[in-house]
Amino acid sequence: METARRLSRYLDPKLLASFSSLEVRARSVVEGFVSGLHKSPFKGFNVEFAEYRQYTPGDPIKDIDWKLYGRTDKYYIKEHEEETNLSGYLVIDTSGSMSYKGDGLLSKLDYAATLGASLAYLMLRQQDSVGLVTFADGVRRILPPKSGMQHLKAICRELEATRPDEKTNIADSLDRVAEAMRKRGLLVIFSDLMDNAELVIAKARQLRSRRHEVLIFHVLDRHELTFPFEDVTLFEDLEDHTQVTADAFMLRREYLRRVQQLVSTYQSALRKSGIDYLLTDTSRLLEASLRSFFTRRQAVGTRIA
Repeated sequence: METARRLSRYLDPKLLASFSSLEVRARSVVEGFVSGLHKSPFKGFNVEFAEYRQYTPGDPIKDIDWKLYGRTDKYYIKEHEEETNLSGYLVIDTSGSMSYKGDGLLSKLDYAATLGASLAYLMLRQQDSVGLVTFADGVRRILPPKSGMQHLKAICRELEATRPDEKTNIADSLDRVAEAMRKRGLLVIFSDLMDNAELVIAKARQLRSRRHEVLIFHVLDRHELTFPFEDVTLFEDLEDHTQVTADAFMLRREYLRRVQQLVSTYQSALRKSGIDYLLTDTSRLLEASLRSFFTRRQAVGTRIA
């Protein structure tokens, strides 16, 4: 764990230690190329029973189930499913709005990066491959998935070097991610989703229709969720830097209504499409948010530990 402390400010040894016994398992079938922890759609003969099929000339005689032959007087081959490593992408919003930090210790980007780095550590430790995508008004950087703990250094270096800037274009960025994904896998998206909700939902559904597994952390600051402002206040858009002075007390009810509507829209539409959605309040302990990730995946049928 001392290595984690030296490696990056986004890797907290105490946080990682609290999840040392957990595995990040894919709920759906994924593709891979080495033996690992996750079910593959490709049949083999060496891991876990899948189904019987009738023997055909040319099949290895050693694979015949002789006990079944004794009961049926017919030759059957016992097929198995190979297991495979999980290939995942951490997709992190680095637009200007992610720089917001109310009265907490971490900005939205820092919070997202810490969650992402922690998941990368857990996945790489179990010999899966992980990639990183940072985006704002389009994709900024893509690190292709690789396995091995050395790759964690590259992921952390990229996160450390990234500064929140520019407007948000989630839809185009997810198109680029789809192009980069050569096989089915897991996408974990971290964003405040400050973009056209219909387009974001449509692009997430497209990824799901291609049989990728998609999980979205909707990262918001406590101020954005509760709007604690009461006096005449100067508000600044962190993406285009326009400013407006307004009576916060008069805006509060309508603002909160719209935020709740946005959250409900994402939550309902995404979950109906088989996409995991987690509203993530940056005032929560990071351990609590990671635990929600694992709890959610257990709830939808994923064995994690």
